[in-house]
Amino acid sequence: MGTPRTGRGKLMSVKYKYSGLTEELYQRLVSEHEALKKAHKKGSYKQFFQDVKQCSEVQARIIYQAFNAAVVERARISPTTVDRLEGIISDELFNDLQDYLSTNYTRGKTTRQLLDKTNAGLPEGLFKRFQEEVEELRKEHPNNLNNYIREVKGCDQKNANRTQNAFNMCYAEKAALTPLKAIQMEGLLSRELFSEIIDYVFNNYEWSERLDNEVDRIILKYRTKGRIGRNKATVKKALYTAYALGV
Repeated sequence: MGTPRTGRGKLMSVKYKYSGLTEELYQRLVSEHEALKKAHKKGSYKQFFQDVKQCSEVQARIIYQAFNAAVVERARISPTTVDRLEGIISDELFNDLQDYLSTNYTRGKTTRQLLDKTNAGLPEGLFKRFQEEVEELRKEHPNNLNNYIREVKGCDQKNANRTQNAFNMCYAEKAALTPLKAIQMEGLLSRELFSEIIDYVFNNYEWSERLDNEVDRIILKYRTKGRIGRNKATVKKALYTAYALGV
């Protein structure tokens, strides 16, 4: 099987070979995905997921984009993702995936990433822009940044302290800007910068299950339009949601 390609024929890099499955299981997953895409063109594809799962449009999108992400090897398929594919894929494949993942899937400490604190774990250019905006925030609110955070976030002082500490630690390269810290910073950075930061951190870091709903909300709110391939909104959302579902 060849390397997955984007919508304009450009090669899409593989992040998780066979999406964490055996080659045989992965090829079966791809074959059933292709068959579904052929049977349900454009508009009817999403409707098919809604009809089978009896769910909302948003939930259908979460499921089929996680499915898509696994097929292009941009996310490890998780037990939660497989559970949500019940009725979408064949019973035989569904059962085989469940059996395989029950003994071959791990998350948590055994797969925890070692986070690089250099540039707060961001690309250098993105980190420099982050520092510039933090400096602007400090200049605009030299004596009451904590109050400003509370007003913007609608939170108490304890949570505002956590957000302010996240800014300080990342600015000083004493911590990586993880998905949790990015969520804490929502509303305090420019939309353009925040969108680029979440694009990067949701694509490169794992997060705990308790953040799943917040990640889903932010992805839907800040998703980009008009991009292709790996940066296409549907592909990006698929990857991030697959992570959120348990990768």
